[in-house]
Amino acid sequence: MKIRALQWALSIAAFTLTTTASADQLADVKAKGTLVCGVMTNLDPFAFTDPTTQQQVGYDIDFCKGVAKQLGVKPELKVISFDARIPELTQGRVDILAAVLGYTEARAKQIDYSDAYFVSIQKMGVRADSDYKQLGDLAGKRVGAVKASSTLNMLKETLPTARVISYDDAPAAFMALVQGKVEGFGQSETLLRRWMSRAPEHKVNVILPPMGQEAWGLGLRKNEPAFKAAVNEALAKMEASGESAEIFERWLGKDTIFQMEREFKTQPITQ
Repeated sequence: MKIRALQWALSIAAFTLTTTASADQLADVKAKGTLVCGVMTNLDPFAFTDPTTQQQVGYDIDFCKGVAKQLGVKPELKVISFDARIPELTQGRVDILAAVLGYTEARAKQIDYSDAYFVSIQKMGVRADSDYKQLGDLAGKRVGAVKASSTLNMLKETLPTARVISYDDAPAAFMALVQGKVEGFGQSETLLRRWMSRAPEHKVNVILPPMGQEAWGLGLRKNEPAFKAAVNEALAKMEASGESAEIFERWLGKDTIFQMEREFKTQPITQ
């Protein structure tokens, strides 16, 4: 009986040690010397393949590399699909997600979020030859949005009298705008300006005020307080040094096709 009790105690101790070790993700990352980042591959300017070098580049990629540097480890990029983002993280195949991960309450039940490193501003595009100068001018008008997008819900809140028409994808909604099938197209400012740059023959203005905004955080596994604190500290240092602003300017600023201004700073996500 004593031998069996001793074996049982040793098993419990070993299980406790293993659980404690596996639960300390920060220690694991530092021990292996790499931070495995789950990233996308087809979302310019956030993450895409450089046709010249065939390397993954973009806004999210630079943040992955920046956080890894602050942690004192090397970044390792793992390309994942849009739908596989959360499973790849929760099942431990990546350490962190830098993958256009907007905050939602549903996602926050499955994973944790870092502080916001990007804020997607949702705005309205109208034809330049129209009389619409501000968002309220579109009350009661036909406006387009992409099905199942966060913009769709924002439109219903900010323009409750508008006739919202949903489209399967952004190109279809943008074409509906330039063809006069709708008077406005609601979308993130980044995507709006991307379509505008690809079709410069169609003059489109982005009007104010915004319909809303969506904070993006780096995706983290739950119950890893030390790792989350270290990631947020890394983001805070990148903000304080100006590195975060430099990344924004590199991919989205005045010298890019997007010509956007940074209207946010790194800060905790609040809902």
